[in-house]
Amino acid sequence: MNSVVWTGRGLDELRAVLLAAAPAEHGAFLLCAAGSSPNGTRLIIHETHVPGQDDRLVQEPGELAFAPPFVARVVKRARSTGSAVLQVHTHPFTDSPEFSPIDDAGEQHTIPFVYSRVPRGPHGTIVLGKTGYAGRLYRADGKFVPIDRLMQLDSSYTHIYLHGVADTRSMEQFDRNVRAIGRQGQAILATLRVGVVGVGGIGSIVAQQLTHLGIGSLLLIDDDVIDQTNLNRVVGATLGDVGRPKVAVMKASVSQMGAGTTKVSTECGSVLDEDVARRLLATDFVFICTDNHASRAVLNQMAHQYRVPMIDIGVQIDAESGRLRAITGRVQMLAPGLACLLCSGVLDSSQIRVELMTPDQRKADPYVVGEPVPQPAVISINGTVASLAVTMFLSATVGFPSDARRLIYRATDSALRRLPTEPAPGCIICSDQGAAGRGDNADWQLVWRARR
Repeated sequence: MNSVVWTGRGLDELRAVLLAAAPAEHGAFLLCAAGSSPNGTRLIIHETHVPGQDDRLVQEPGELAFAPPFVARVVKRARSTGSAVLQVHTHPFTDSPEFSPIDDAGEQHTIPFVYSRVPRGPHGTIVLGKTGYAGRLYRADGKFVPIDRLMQLDSSYTHIYLHGVADTRSMEQFDRNVRAIGRQGQAILATLRVGVVGVGGIGSIVAQQLTHLGIGSLLLIDDDVIDQTNLNRVVGATLGDVGRPKVAVMKASVSQMGAGTTKVSTECGSVLDEDVARRLLATDFVFICTDNHASRAVLNQMAHQYRVPMIDIGVQIDAESGRLRAITGRVQMLAPGLACLLCSGVLDSSQIRVELMTPDQRKADPYVVGEPVPQPAVISINGTVASLAVTMFLSATVGFPSDARRLIYRATDSALRRLPTEPAPGCIICSDQGAAGRGDNADWQLVWRARR
């Protein structure tokens, strides 16, 4: 799957500028940071170059040609910044445009020129209509693959444009959803590819709720197996599942409850392994349901560096000898303009260090004392916090009326509190001075580097 991502309303603004030239075509060049995964490429827009009047040789209905010096300046800039290049132009009289023979012929010259100056790629082209688009990414050998979706990400929403995809499923199964979010909202959910990292006590409930909502596809990631202590909280797990991978158990459960409406893929592995984590670059949204700081650190950086919106979920129950002292749940969205887990003070660097050690390294380190102690877990608390997270997801994707992006739940006094979401200035992860939006151009393996 290949995606192009704008922050804010960058795509809507670009479309408005270019379509203002109608009936003539208009165009621009976009410079992007790239993120590669086994399932495709994610391009994050960081510069837009709209040509002035002197930068266009031809501009009329049905044809657009840029002046060579303008193209050369853009390509030089791409080379100096290590950026991929997307050429965009309009077909202003259609909603759902397709590439014309003139477009095909022009790209036979433009794409090889760009690759000759910026070999890394991938480079591509997009044609925008009044509402829809068509797009393709070229390899250096001239072969291309389609761009599957254009995305706009903000702190308040995630808007996705698809090419040539329609939801053909019956709406009857989701009738009660539709009565709340409308047919358009339900259709949006049907297009989404959502990752759930950690399918234990919280992640299994999240996956269950997403399936009942009619999500298009789920990617479930977990490297653990079911044991008897999981049976009090992992939805769908039975005594007969003890010893089986959690992702396999959850896939079977989701497939049954969704009656085939949600496609499910699994990865029995850890996001501390780069190949596993990169699979998330082909998703539209991710739920972080892990129980350790190291994996949270990886996902926190991915969310901002690759512009993958995520929601982090945590539950802490303080108890001693069966006596409860405090019960706290936390839900926090990670997206452009929002604080990350580092500048929010959620991540514990000393704990990350310990979790990245091998067993032998822990034994040899005099500062690591004892073994991790299993934490209390109660399904009702997990369910409450998981539901808050899924509701936040609905707000960010289909406009559900709830704009909180960071919540703290205290069960002992039945309090739900909204916290500020402003990022810390100069944060190494979520600021423009840090890793945000840099894709593979940044050293995103801070955690993996420490692991080595």
